[in-house]
Amino acid sequence: YNRVWIPDNEEVWRSAEITKNYKAGDRFLHVQLEDGTELNYPVDPAALPPLRNPDILVGENDLTALSYLHEPAVLHNLKVRFVESKLIYTYSGIILVAINPYKQLPIYGDAIIHAYSGQNMGDMDPHIFAVAEEAYKQMARNNKNQSIIVSGESGAGKTVSARYTMRYFATVSKSSSNAHVEDKVLASNPITEAVGNAKTTRNDNSSRFGKYTEISFDQSYQIIGANMRTYLLEKSRVVFQSESERNYHIFYQLCASAMQPEFKHLKLGSAEEFNYTRMGGSTVIEGVDDRANMVETQKTFALLGLKGDFQMDVFKMLAAILHLGNVEITAVGDERSSISLEDKHLSIFCELLDLNCDKMAQWMCHRKIITTSETVIKPMTRAQAVNARDALAKKIYSHLFNFIVERINQALQFPGKQHTFIGVLDIYGFETFDVNSFEQFCINYANEKLQQQFNLHVFKLEQEEYMKEDIPWTLIDFYDNQPVIDLIEAKMGILELLDEECLLPHGTDENWLQKLYNNFVNKNALFEKPRMSNTSFTVQHFADKVEYKCEGFLEKNRDTVHEVLVEILKESKFHLCANSFQDNPVSISPFSSTINIRSARPVLKSPNKQLRMTVGSKFRSSLSLLMVTLNATTPHYVRCIKPNDEKLPFEFDSKRVAQQLRACGVLETIRISAQSYPSRWTYIEFFSRYSILMTQQELSINDKKQICKIVLQRLIQDHNQYQFGRTKIFFRAGQVAYLEKLRSDKLRHACIVIQKSVRGWLQRKKFLHIKQAAIIIQQYFRGQRTVRQAITARTLKQTWAAIIIQKYCRGYLVRRLCQLIHVAAVTIQAYTRGFLARKKYRQMLEEHKAVILQKYARAWLARRRFQNIRRFVLNIQLSYRVQQLQKKIEEQSRENHGLLERLTSLASTHMNDMDTIQKLELDLEKLTAQKRTYEEKGKKYKEDSEQKMLKLENQNKELQEQKETLEIKLQEKTEEMKEKMDDLTKQLFNDVQKEENQRMILEKNFQNQKQDYEKEIELLKGEIKILKEEKTQLQHQIQQEIVIQDGLKMEVEQLTKQAQKIPELQKEIELLQTQKLDVEKQAHSQKRELREKMSEVTKQLLESYDFEDVRSRLSTEDLEHLNEDGELWFAYEGLKKATRVLESHFQSQKEIYEKEIEGLNFKVEHLSQDINHLQKLFREENDINDGIRLEVSRLTSENLVIPDLKQQVSELENQKLDLENRLQEQAVKLKEKMKEMSNRLHHELEGDRTQRDLEEKLDMKDRIIKKLEDQIKTLTKTIEKAVEAHVPTLSKEYIGMMEYKKEDEERIIQNLILDLKPRGVVVNMIPGLPAHILFMCVRYADYLNDADMLKSFMNVTIDGIKQVVKDHSEDFEMLSFWLSNAYYFLNCLKQYSGEEEFMKSNTPHQNKNCLKHFDLSEYRQILSDLAIRIYHQFIIVMENNIQPMIVPGMLEYESLQGISGLKPTGFRKRSSSIDDTDTYTMTSILQQLSYFYSTMCQNGLDSELLKQAVKQLFFLIGAITLNSLFLRKDMCSCRKGMQIRCNISYLEEWLKDKNLQSSNAKETLEPLSQAAWLLQVKKITDDDAKEICEHCTSLSTVQIVKILNSYTPIDDFEKRVTPSFVRKVQAMLNSREDVPQLMLDTKYLFQVTFPFTPSPHALEMIQVPSSFKLGFLTRV
Repeated sequence: YNRVWIPDNEEVWRSAEITKNYKAGDRFLHVQLEDGTELNYPVDPAALPPLRNPDILVGENDLTALSYLHEPAVLHNLKVRFVESKLIYTYSGIILVAINPYKQLPIYGDAIIHAYSGQNMGDMDPHIFAVAEEAYKQMARNNKNQSIIVSGESGAGKTVSARYTMRYFATVSKSSSNAHVEDKVLASNPITEAVGNAKTTRNDNSSRFGKYTEISFDQSYQIIGANMRTYLLEKSRVVFQSESERNYHIFYQLCASAMQPEFKHLKLGSAEEFNYTRMGGSTVIEGVDDRANMVETQKTFALLGLKGDFQMDVFKMLAAILHLGNVEITAVGDERSSISLEDKHLSIFCELLDLNCDKMAQWMCHRKIITTSETVIKPMTRAQAVNARDALAKKIYSHLFNFIVERINQALQFPGKQHTFIGVLDIYGFETFDVNSFEQFCINYANEKLQQQFNLHVFKLEQEEYMKEDIPWTLIDFYDNQPVIDLIEAKMGILELLDEECLLPHGTDENWLQKLYNNFVNKNALFEKPRMSNTSFTVQHFADKVEYKCEGFLEKNRDTVHEVLVEILKESKFHLCANSFQDNPVSISPFSSTINIRSARPVLKSPNKQLRMTVGSKFRSSLSLLMVTLNATTPHYVRCIKPNDEKLPFEFDSKRVAQQLRACGVLETIRISAQSYPSRWTYIEFFSRYSILMTQQELSINDKKQICKIVLQRLIQDHNQYQFGRTKIFFRAGQVAYLEKLRSDKLRHACIVIQKSVRGWLQRKKFLHIKQAAIIIQQYFRGQRTVRQAITARTLKQTWAAIIIQKYCRGYLVRRLCQLIHVAAVTIQAYTRGFLARKKYRQMLEEHKAVILQKYARAWLARRRFQNIRRFVLNIQLSYRVQQLQKKIEEQSRENHGLLERLTSLASTHMNDMDTIQKLELDLEKLTAQKRTYEEKGKKYKEDSEQKMLKLENQNKELQEQKETLEIKLQEKTEEMKEKMDDLTKQLFNDVQKEENQRMILEKNFQNQKQDYEKEIELLKGEIKILKEEKTQLQHQIQQEIVIQDGLKMEVEQLTKQAQKIPELQKEIELLQTQKLDVEKQAHSQKRELREKMSEVTKQLLESYDFEDVRSRLSTEDLEHLNEDGELWFAYEGLKKATRVLESHFQSQKEIYEKEIEGLNFKVEHLSQDINHLQKLFREENDINDGIRLEVSRLTSENLVIPDLKQQVSELENQKLDLENRLQEQAVKLKEKMKEMSNRLHHELEGDRTQRDLEEKLDMKDRIIKKLEDQIKTLTKTIEKAVEAHVPTLSKEYIGMMEYKKEDEERIIQNLILDLKPRGVVVNMIPGLPAHILFMCVRYADYLNDADMLKSFMNVTIDGIKQVVKDHSEDFEMLSFWLSNAYYFLNCLKQYSGEEEFMKSNTPHQNKNCLKHFDLSEYRQILSDLAIRIYHQFIIVMENNIQPMIVPGMLEYESLQGISGLKPTGFRKRSSSIDDTDTYTMTSILQQLSYFYSTMCQNGLDSELLKQAVKQLFFLIGAITLNSLFLRKDMCSCRKGMQIRCNISYLEEWLKDKNLQSSNAKETLEPLSQAAWLLQVKKITDDDAKEICEHCTSLSTVQIVKILNSYTPIDDFEKRVTPSFVRKVQAMLNSREDVPQLMLDTKYLFQVTFPFTPSPHALEMIQVPSSFKLGFLTRV
């Protein structure tokens, strides 16, 4: 049976279940209450009790998601959410209903703000931050101003809600400037609360004024300022408070701070000493420290720029008000009163405000009446004087309040123009008390205006929704409260009559009330006269009827103070007091002028402009301006509800809540929605939820939208009950409940079918088992019984005889059958074998004949083929041998030619070496002479060195000139060769006949010469090997010389302390320097001489080749003979190949030799640099020679080392002499060999003329000549290129440094850091190659011992890395690349620092590469800090990339398809599309993680850093998913727990695939895993509670309770978690000491550590790729 709601006096509505079918016309409804009480409830057939929603729809985030929309459903939904789920926020269409929990909740931290930032309003649980985010988003998206209207009763939480809204804007829109505008905006709240809030019976911090705060934003939507408008301050509270109430907080803060030194001049005491603060009898609020609040107020004043002087002026005014309240007024008779001039408080009041005490005492007891003829001074009674005093106090406080608000607005002003703003309206809600006066009338009037605006906005939104979805628009009847507003503000309305009565001198409240009776009683249905009162009137407001007492209306509306008292205050010398009472005060709202919108209804003005405006007219004007502002913005509504009057946490008084729901317009919204189509589902939601009601044929359709339409038309016959929109389906009230019933019935029927089948199967299985057991028992029983009956002597004998007969009979039959089968088998086998034998014989006979024929035929063919092949091979061999012989002759001749050239070059080199050796001898003699006379020639040393440098430059110039002459000569020779070849072609045919007679003779001579030539080649090769060995020995000697120089260098450093021997050592070292310079000059001269020799050899070869002899010896017959079969062409091709090989060999030998010379020069240059470095050291030591001489006596014992040094110098001289002798010997040998080679080459050229094969090539002569000419051209070009080509340096042993110049630093940084692209260099590259190159440059600076160079390079390197990270702060690949390189650079600085702790893993060769001169520990610290910065930015970029995927992939996406079903989301939809193809899935997260992982691996990021990054990412995934789960009640279900667990398993599998189990990333998901388990586990018994407490160790108590309270069943078969079970779990968890924090900090970063991992790469093996564009760097 259905369940209904029936009215109840206590609970407002009670749930009941119908126990008997109701028929039309029944007068009673038979129901049973939840407590089991049977009840016959009388009903009206025209108005049946409202139906109750299915339990599955109870507790929804949005009240509009309920199928049945009415007051009891709304009240019950709010109660379930508030009491059971502890959720204080609920949507009701466009309204956010906020119920005051009277308890601090952990749902307002920065983590919650960041969780709601950027989210759609329906994506998360209802929250005040969601409304603020929606307003901010609409402002940014539409460039339209927004308003947030917060209303409610006193104590409902309006001020706190407005404060949280402003805090949200300040957090999400922080500006980049240092102005801290957001902090100033937030600081305005404590000040306005201090001067405008007070304790009431309903609220400890009740706002006693209305406030509209405009928060201004610039074009980038960052806060730039704010402006505040206030409405209807409750001034009467200054002079009167009801029992248990307080005055404004600021008075008690002042009294609590009275003993502070800065406040002693105010002469204050405790709050109990002053009438204005002790009137309510409650001066202290429990849990509130007024002294601390005063400190906070002063801080916020200072934050707004309101310094101490201003604050003290304000406090003076406030203290003066308190003292004014204590002024004693005594009665003098019945008509007069007086104040004593000795009154202490009056004196303090006048002293603080700098007033005339006598005047104040007089005019507080007298009043001045001015008529047309005279001025009358009239004394006042004591009561009148007290009223005048109180009016003055209220006036002072009112002006002070407005002045403070004005100064706050000035502090929040901003230069320029605002782009948009968001207004936050914190205004009193509808009020009705036992006694309602002028204040309640104004408040309810304001709420009428706001309600009218709200109704129109709701109606407009409904209309827009229908138009957007293409739904036919139907007129909706909604309550229009314009008649009530007209009653109050129209012409001759209540307010105008009140103002009119105030203008009359003798106007009274009674007269005004009588006018109201006369004008409205029985004429306006909204105005009534109470039956039992003549001093009240009743107005029918939109929420309820309110009875107002007319007493005090006129006085409060006038708000007058005697003019004389105001004039006294104007004359005050205290500037704040005087300025506050000026006739034309400064406008309080400087920004109000920016609103250029006129009201649709003109504001009524006072008929007499000369008279001041009344309170009512002022309020009406400001309210009209407020409505204009709200109408020009997009409003958002927050309705604050007070759950009970006792301020008990999470106690729900249904009566009070229902009253407030009616008053705040929530039920009106529900009523408007319920009249049309209140339930609205997207197609995807409907399909997911009700796919169980669809048939297989319907599900086969691809279009889900079409499926939904077909199913609905089948399920709901009345098509008027729903409408199909573009993205949603609209249902009338009750239809969703009907569909839920169908779904539950279908599921229940499916369960019954499953149960039936399972139970039937179990019963059948049991029955068959029993049946089988019974049959077995019967079988054994019957057999036993038969055996017992059959066992007798006769039956046994008969049985035995029958068996024997059967045996013999069966044997006979079997034998007979066997014999028959045997005969048949033998016969078949005989015939078969005969047939097969005959067939085989015939086949063999045929094959034998064919084989004989084939044998003879194949033999004949083979012989024929062999003869043909033999003839062909003989012909080929003959021609091939001729060709090979020709080719061999040509190759040998070319090889001889090349060898001759190399030998001549070597001979010229050795000749140069001899010359250099002779010069060295002369130089050595000179050096010995210089050694003896060093002291005399020390001054001339510099001049000699300069002359030598000039000589070197001259020699270089000469070399360049010689090079140019060589090139010119080479060109001339090539031209001569061309001319000779032309002559050769002309005379070729004439000389052919002459060669015929000499051919035979030359052939014999050629063979003999060939043999001799081969022997000579072998000898030449041996001699070349000997020369190479000698060359290597020379290189070794030079290297030994360098080693000796290094030893000398080390010994010289040790001898720096020996002052007496320093001059002698300087002589020897400078001697070495001059020797090295001479060696360098000799090397240049050798190079020049080599080139000269090469030119001479080429000239000799060209001259020795007599082309005329060749021409004369060729005859036409020989050429014709050579032309047969084209052999001359093949011979010529072989000649070309041989020529190319010889040329390449010649070039390689030449380049090798020049490389060796260049290498020697390079080493000599380095030696000269070392000597220069030593000279610098000696110059520095000369400055401290005086101090060293004092220690001569102590160092004499150490002078024994000097003879060893001299001995080493002499050995070096001897080695040089030996080197010179060897060079001379080699030069002599080379000269002899050059002569022999030239003679041999002449003989070989003569032998070439005897080639017989030329006889056969006569017809190819033209082509041969042309090709020879081309060949000569190519030879000349290659020679020119070889001369011009740059000879690379000789490959040598590197020491792991990069030589660079200081001016190249910027190029290094630009090419290696700023312009380097990671994707272009990471492939096939060692990890951290840029870092290694940078460190090799650092080593070079350290090697030079140049501190400035090293410091400069380190600074520009670090600046370059900072710059590239800054320029690419959002580029993940670039950050990954430079994080890796910064890490490797840091490790290199550690590994080669020379510190023992970092050298343990180094190889001996790596230890030699350590830094020698500088300690870079400070730069290591700077680089470490930089690496940490890069790592943090790297993590931020990864988090920003993956963060949008986390919630859709981990929480919303169904990894296990089909196990969860969507529920309706009401007005706030999460999706409006039919397909979710663009949403992120779990695969998206895994792909993003894989991309991060692969990029980090490609960039060579260390495995430990990679693990830390993955751990940080997994923590973010777990934290964001868990935080979203806490804020989304619709996700807290058992099935969603299964989905989350499945997604976690995917992440764990990913870790396993990437071998990252040791990263501890899995542990960061433990809170999320436990939350998923908590959603799935049973939550009923005590054991379940104990298991939850033991298992959920990573979740805090607050988090566990939150999940349990938020647990939401998706189907009727699931049960909610009972409040008692939650309390039970909470009690068990009380012993835990964890942080009471709900949200995980998603900004938390694990501490990063950079492990030291030494580089395995040897620095000397590192090469710079050409893509780096670092060709100006030189490997050392």
